[in-house]
Amino acid sequence: MLIDSSEEWDLVVIGAGSAGYVGAVRAAELGMRVLVLDPGELGGTCLHQGCIPTKALLEIAGRLRMGTESAPSGVTFSRPEIDPDRMRSFRSSTVDRLARGIASLFKTHGVTYRKERGRLDGPGRVLQEGAVPLSLKAKNILLATGSRPRELPGLPFDGLTVLSSNDLLRRESYSGRVAIVGGGAIGCEFAEILSSFGCETHLFERESRLLPTEDPELGPALERELSSHGVSVRTGVTGIGKSPQEEAGKSGCLIEGQSAAGEFSLAVDQILVAVGRVPVTEGLGLYTVGLSPGAGGFLSVGDRGETGIPGLYAAGDLAGGLLLAHKASRQGMVAVEAMAGLSPAPCDPLRVPRVVYTHPEVVSIGLSREEAEKAGLACREGRFPLLANGRSLTMGQRRGFIKVLSDPGTGAILGMHGIGPHLSEMMGGIALAMGVPEGLFRLGETVFPHPTVSEAIHEAVLAGGGQRLRTPLSDGKG
Repeated sequence: MLIDSSEEWDLVVIGAGSAGYVGAVRAAELGMRVLVLDPGELGGTCLHQGCIPTKALLEIAGRLRMGTESAPSGVTFSRPEIDPDRMRSFRSSTVDRLARGIASLFKTHGVTYRKERGRLDGPGRVLQEGAVPLSLKAKNILLATGSRPRELPGLPFDGLTVLSSNDLLRRESYSGRVAIVGGGAIGCEFAEILSSFGCETHLFERESRLLPTEDPELGPALERELSSHGVSVRTGVTGIGKSPQEEAGKSGCLIEGQSAAGEFSLAVDQILVAVGRVPVTEGLGLYTVGLSPGAGGFLSVGDRGETGIPGLYAAGDLAGGLLLAHKASRQGMVAVEAMAGLSPAPCDPLRVPRVVYTHPEVVSIGLSREEAEKAGLACREGRFPLLANGRSLTMGQRRGFIKVLSDPGTGAILGMHGIGPHLSEMMGGIALAMGVPEGLFRLGETVFPHPTVSEAIHEAVLAGGGQRLRTPLSDGKG
């Protein structure tokens, strides 16, 4: 029985992930009466099946490698032992603490959260599903349902042999032979995790290099790092599929495909498919307002999340582009500020940092040199190797580099790309500098602490012309 509720909300948010909960809190700060509907957990994919649990595992992976990686500095010790129960407790307690933090934010700001599924029910209306469905009135609606792992034809998820990233994160221990299909950020991070835990790890990528959408130097550099960690990497792989093990009593399967070296067949216990994500639009009721997904299943939106339907906005993975939690959060804030009649600056995808949290980290922001030249932009590159950075050497990190791209005429920063330790912590500053006139010169005049890895950014800036020519003080102009 459907009840036509008398409830009226300034904003109903469908989805409690990075875009949804951040947008909801911002809307409440602006004086809106806000309801959030989501049958899942507060924090969404990022908190429960993505960013946080994987980074916890990557931190553990880094500690597992300390035994071998510290030997050149004169410190040796046996490989650390893994306690699966305490490891699971560490991950779950971290996630739980952050989820409680979101719940506290909702309480503090007066945001109402209901653990129910929501869908559109016509213009200005949302159906709250559940034991007693409610039809709610909403002045504004924010769609923020996120995304889920994408399947490959011929390799559908079964949760046993062919796994999604969600399936793998549910495991309490990691062992055996694992093939990873997909050499993007997700595949590379899991290759780092699994190899650190002692798995025989094979990484397959269709394109000619890992991280194929990033600067051409980054993928090969990361391949060298992963290979040194024991990961078997094959690029240029096509026609990938699986077949049953031929030997009686053998578990797992054979993963098959073709590479430049010819056809291959490899026995593995499990296959992780990490070839991207698809938006969650099923059951959202888009037809009730005349909307339909566009290319790739994503919704087409304006600069501030507008869908073209008055009062209806979308943010985060559902809106396409970079499928990143920090981008989603910014889009959620922009959308609700636009609803409130403000004029927020749109989320510029060129100023959104991209990070692969392997050891070492791989970072990117803005354009690569090839992209800049293809767009007809003048581009100058400044580069610095971490082999010449004091802090990197004291950490035993001899490989890696940073390069900064800029407009030689204006000093505007066009992009920055690198591989090295702790680089993710510096990317917010680069994003800020990209939005500042003469950002290259501003960074060139900035004092960086010594010794730090961040000095490599400064050196790359100076190598790229970050010191402006000044009039001598003796001419009286200062």
